Amino acid sequence: MQAHSSKSMTSLVSVTANPQLIANASLGMSSNKWLPLSLVTTAALTMISPSVQAAASSVEQVTIYQGLASVTRALPITGNGEQTLVFSCLSPYIDKESLSVQALGNVNIGEVSIEELSGEQAAQCQYQGDAKVQVGQQSLATIKAELEAAQLAKAYLQNLTKVTQITIEGTLTNNTRDIEAQAAAINKRILDIQQRQVRAQDELTQLMAGSIASTRDNVTQVSVRTASRSPSSVKLHYQVRGAGWEPTYQARLNTQSKQLSIIASAIIAQQTGENWINVPLTLSSVNPNQNTTGQLPNVPRLSLYEENKDGVVTVPPMMEASIVMADASYERSAKVAGAALPNFTVSSENKNGIIEYKLPQRISIPSDGRRVRTLIDEQSGSSKLWIRSTPSQEMVGYWYASAPFLIPAWVDGSLQLYRDDNYVGQSRYSYQLLKEQGIGFGIDPNTIVKQLANEDKQGDKGAFNRTQTFTKTQAYQFTNQHTRSMRLQVLGSEPISRDDSLKVAVTHTPPITERDWNDNKGIIAWDFELPSKQSQVIQSTYQLSYPANKVLSGDY
Repeated sequence: MQAHSSKSMTSLVSVTANPQLIANASLGMSSNKWLPLSLVTTAALTMISPSVQAAASSVEQVTIYQGLASVTRALPITGNGEQTLVFSCLSPYIDKESLSVQALGNVNIGEVSIEELSGEQAAQCQYQGDAKVQVGQQSLATIKAELEAAQLAKAYLQNLTKVTQITIEGTLTNNTRDIEAQAAAINKRILDIQQRQVRAQDELTQLMAGSIASTRDNVTQVSVRTASRSPSSVKLHYQVRGAGWEPTYQARLNTQSKQLSIIASAIIAQQTGENWINVPLTLSSVNPNQNTTGQLPNVPRLSLYEENKDGVVTVPPMMEASIVMADASYERSAKVAGAALPNFTVSSENKNGIIEYKLPQRISIPSDGRRVRTLIDEQSGSSKLWIRSTPSQEMVGYWYASAPFLIPAWVDGSLQLYRDDNYVGQSRYSYQLLKEQGIGFGIDPNTIVKQLANEDKQGDKGAFNRTQTFTKTQAYQFTNQHTRSMRLQVLGSEPISRDDSLKVAVTHTPPITERDWNDNKGIIAWDFELPSKQSQVIQSTYQLSYPANKVLSGDY
């Protein structure tokens, strides 16, 4: 933890005594459950030292990463001289090593103290940040103060009638009437105040029932000692775990107008123990849990060894050490590879590979785990449509659309698909994959795929034959049942030989449009326009030739 200032920087010390208990004992308010923490703490700290200021800090910025958030809070310095500012009701999950303090202007920073509070002190923080609850608490506290004053006046009047000696004859009746009138007025006032108290308590109970506040058993309090000659402010920076966000996208395709729109949203949730109410928010693509340094290469350590006569292999000690090192390296690599990949999203700024998106509006995110969704971007434009089929895998056709307006900054996330205002399913948004292959929008029932041939033929292997052959023929028919012409793309494959003695001869009817489709070796593609109510047959034949003394293996 660090404390920064334009003039001074000192080390961390332990926190002072508990101010809340002193407040309750000194003010006689231990039974005042709803008195706002800021009022109680301010009064208590004032009794300890007149230079202590305690108030609810304002959140100036929240940046959410994967699994944690960075928070900046501020407190004003209202006077001059030496003062202690108290940042109260902070999350119990603060990373204390990340704390840093920054002062604006001509301010010196002294020691920074951290304290863990629990019990009644933490309960007072429960509704901090909920303005309606705070107003209700203050209103109820005012009513209770009025009631206590009225009851005190009544007790005073009762004692006055007991100790006062009325010696002047003739004034007895008048004094009695005055006392009765005052007593009646006080009783009526007490009754009115009690009725107001009941109504205020009911309203506060309803507010709390619907409040976004979260129950906290423990809270963190940070005290900062300052010295200044003029009003200024102090900022507290820290990191807290329990926050995260993920992207989600919606793609909507109109097959008639060929218009495609993609909406990008962010789903945010946090359980840090702090309620972030109406705060500026930034979403970052950084995963703080990732490795920050690269690994060094393994150095091969080689040696020679001899086999014993009984066939047992003796391994030198150096080789054993080398094997252990290799296994450990493998375990580290497997651990990194097996870690769950974080989901990221769009940002308005790319900081040399770190993507940030600053929300234009302030947002409220309570610390109860609820999912808050906000729109962050939208792109739309004209698209090219086609039907894609891979008949060797599935004899159907799928709608596909191109998206030339895709943004590289949009990172991987879930993608909901709508075709002609109907939800057709869910996929995955991946910029590189969708840019190359297009976006699939479900099965097209108006494209009929039928298999016409799937024949295998093994060549004869005689005594004098040095080679043998294997021939495979596949044929499919595609029929367009649409009322308009459709572009059809058919994907197939060609065998790949990994042996010089294995020869492959392939023929396609009609000729293919592309070989090694999208740089995928062995995948072929036909692209053609298929008129309405028309059919097209595609046939592929490949022949494998290899030595008769060898066995063919692989998928064929």
